[in-house]
Amino acid sequence: MKKNKFTFSAVSLALLAASCSAVLLTGCSTAPSSSMVTEQVSAQSILTSPNDARQYQAITLPNQLQVVLVSDPSAEKSAAALSVDVGWLNDPKEQQGLAHFLEHMLFMGTERFPDPDGYHNFMNQHGGSTNAYTNQLTNYMFEINHSHYEEALDRFADFFKSPLLLSDYVEKERHAIHSEWSMYRTSDGWAQRALAAKLLGDHPANQFWIGNLDSLSDKEGSNLHEEMQAFYQSYYSANRMKLVLISSEPLAQMQLLAQQFFADIENKDLASPRPKRCINFDELGPRRVHYIPNTEMQALRLEFTIDNNIEHFAAKPNEFLAHLLSSEMPGTPAQQLKAMGLLDVVTVQYDPKYFGNYGYFSIDLYLTEAGLQQREAISAIMLQYIEQIRQHGVDDKYYQEISTSLLNQFNFLEKSDGFSYATELSAAMQYYPISSVVSAPFQYDYFNADAIEQLLTQLVPERLTLWYISQQEPADQELSYFQGRYSVHPITEQEQLAWQQPLIPLSLPELNRFQPSSFALNHSDYRKPTLVLNESGVEGWLMGSQHFADQPRGQLLMQWHQPTAKQTAKDAVMHGLWQLLFLVNHQALWQEASAAGMQLQPEGEEYDLVLRLSGFTDKQPELVQQIGQLLAAEVTPQQFTQGRDLLQRSLRSMEQQMQVNQAVELLRTTLRSGRFELDALLDALQSVTVEELNTYIQQTLTASQLRLLAQGNYAAADVKAIADALTGPQHTTRQYQVFRSWQPKPGQRLSVLRSNPQTDTSLIRSQQLPDGGTAGKAAAKVISGHLHQTFFNQLRTEEQLGYVVQAFDMPMNDHAGLGFVIQSPVLSAEQLQQRVDEFLQQYAIQLAELTDEQFNRLKEAQLLELQRAPTNLTEEFSSMRNDWLRNRLSFDSKQQLIAAVKALTLAEMQQFYQQAVLSEQAAALQVILQGQEQEQDFTPLPGFEPVEDLTQFHQTF
Repeated sequence: MKKNKFTFSAVSLALLAASCSAVLLTGCSTAPSSSMVTEQVSAQSILTSPNDARQYQAITLPNQLQVVLVSDPSAEKSAAALSVDVGWLNDPKEQQGLAHFLEHMLFMGTERFPDPDGYHNFMNQHGGSTNAYTNQLTNYMFEINHSHYEEALDRFADFFKSPLLLSDYVEKERHAIHSEWSMYRTSDGWAQRALAAKLLGDHPANQFWIGNLDSLSDKEGSNLHEEMQAFYQSYYSANRMKLVLISSEPLAQMQLLAQQFFADIENKDLASPRPKRCINFDELGPRRVHYIPNTEMQALRLEFTIDNNIEHFAAKPNEFLAHLLSSEMPGTPAQQLKAMGLLDVVTVQYDPKYFGNYGYFSIDLYLTEAGLQQREAISAIMLQYIEQIRQHGVDDKYYQEISTSLLNQFNFLEKSDGFSYATELSAAMQYYPISSVVSAPFQYDYFNADAIEQLLTQLVPERLTLWYISQQEPADQELSYFQGRYSVHPITEQEQLAWQQPLIPLSLPELNRFQPSSFALNHSDYRKPTLVLNESGVEGWLMGSQHFADQPRGQLLMQWHQPTAKQTAKDAVMHGLWQLLFLVNHQALWQEASAAGMQLQPEGEEYDLVLRLSGFTDKQPELVQQIGQLLAAEVTPQQFTQGRDLLQRSLRSMEQQMQVNQAVELLRTTLRSGRFELDALLDALQSVTVEELNTYIQQTLTASQLRLLAQGNYAAADVKAIADALTGPQHTTRQYQVFRSWQPKPGQRLSVLRSNPQTDTSLIRSQQLPDGGTAGKAAAKVISGHLHQTFFNQLRTEEQLGYVVQAFDMPMNDHAGLGFVIQSPVLSAEQLQQRVDEFLQQYAIQLAELTDEQFNRLKEAQLLELQRAPTNLTEEFSSMRNDWLRNRLSFDSKQQLIAAVKALTLAEMQQFYQQAVLSEQAAALQVILQGQEQEQDFTPLPGFEPVEDLTQFHQTF
């Protein structure tokens, strides 16, 4: 499950924060010919980073299946991904969501491996992970221990040769798809994408891509099972597939594996199924969409439908214009609109292939209350800015700036894990020449003014949809499959003429000041964090990189340690408002730094202020100096009003996030001090004044101890210089205090039950062995893989109780535990609790039957993962970061866990489950969000003591 870190900034910015000439308005682009390349390509022709020591080879099998092989001797696991050039754009109108449904069904057994759970069980037993997704294409991927790679490839390849696609499993997977849709139907992002596609009329993009019980069903003249089988036969062909294999094996051996398992996939010699239907923009014309969001978003969006220009990937027209349009440098529209109090944030999004032969280019402006009243003027300003770019902005100086940034990133490109990398490359093979599948995101080979100007000819009113998004919009229509109300109106010629009247003088952005000029290496010899600075109120720790000492990058953690910074809900609100204003008000600086390869982000799990600065280290001192000044800057009344309004709308919108993520946040709020429920935060926000906020900021900085942790390309002198830049006139020396959290007591069983406006119901259960120590954490780690697969198979695959069904290890300080998560559209709170209770009892029987061989496989899988070398500096930093923030200054938590896993026996693991789950001495805490689909019964759940007031509960920590 994707983790959703709760920070005020993250929550707040969630709203801010998816045959004709192309020059003609009625243009229609076709799929780029680059994806049709099938000739054998030599390894040398694949452009890779100088920082990449892996070997590559591209081959084409006799069945025209194109393969990229990646030999990585340092890889800890082997991976594979196979993409198919078919997706939601090819769904038949009678069975919308069919491509997605077929993706699910391919996992449900093949002729040689008929067990529907067999593939997932096999992966689980051998340290594997697997997944798939469907968008414009369908992509399948897995990663597994080297020792079982060949058998995994055999099972995986069979998906594309002889899937059973049995009617017996159609009903189960229909419900799985329905549960997945149920999670997303209140998502504004999905709803707006669906509406954008609907506005394209009879273009194939006008489809319901997820599917549910209504869209995927037997209808007159359309049988779902027969349609699915026909879809597989019609679109799944070797010549429309792209395969990536990543392993520690040499290339010659990997080529044999590709031939052995994939050469006999049938080649039906199918033509590309990508849409070719042209859109007549003269018939559509400019229109305004009024959309009422489920959240309290206030936005203006200028969305242009553009021709698919992915063939110009090495000329980067989309990136060039996005760079100019999103800039907040002096004189740009974003900077001036912010200064006028009309704008919070501007972003530019684009996907040139989203609708197949068309895509979108979108300018999103997140507005203040005052900005809502000026949308016509803001629209005019942005269109005038586009015209200014058209006249004066197509300048190679911006090409030089962007290309330098991309080249720096590529020359020092960091590795990702094999699972993600195989997935990324298999998708890239569908869209780029084989020589560019690695380099395409970074290639900016030349300045092509024609490509930029061609795109600019499409950023015109005839291709424009102007979105007005707020709770106050006039709306008379409902979306079919997503929760959203809207109305659509044409934009008159008179209004278009008004857009041409100049309103404010506009300037193009200045050039970047933070591009690194030196890549000199200066890594410390320290192999674990070492205290190199300990002055009054300031601590500095330093560690060089063991694995990436050839990288001119670093990770810098800056902590202003003040353990009472969020002691009350009002404190927490002021802290969140401070952080939000710091991030939003200085977007120009963060944009400039990001373009130069430096990223600043808050670490939101702490009770005090922690910021992480990562990337190239050359210009970090200059940026850090500004960070120190801006944190202490006085907040103006206008900034305060805008920030308070944005934070309030963001908080009120939290209940429209995916429900299971809300449950995760409520669990964290329950478990840790310094966190408060939504009602308490909203109440506290009403009473904050700008004077109180400024006083709070200065007092918090004065009372804070500055702590620094630098890993990577730093020397001790750099740490001292950074500390000097950040230290204010006053600072405090204090004893470090780890945040207070729930300390489970033997036999304690607690339940937090809350109503939720969504329809589903979600449960998160934590089962804890108090004082289980490292040995208990090792047992939980090893058992978690087997436990998750059993939990998933039973409650998700067999019983179809929900789409999100997960089990995992859940360590808490010195306590060891297991976690269980389920979001269900069919069960009530009490029913969910009862079903989880039943499963926990039933699983004990399976655990008792586990053999030594099975146990050893589980243990081996966890050891391989724990001992896996980090793939990049961020991974290497992670465990040290966690120990440092928890004040575990021996920095050996991971090594202790590895030793405990090695020593673990099957009997000890079974005993741990008995003690943590079945024993009367086990501790448990559960959080349940009860949705509106079920009867709203909030009587205490049997066997659990209700927790009504979390603030009082925190006093017991």
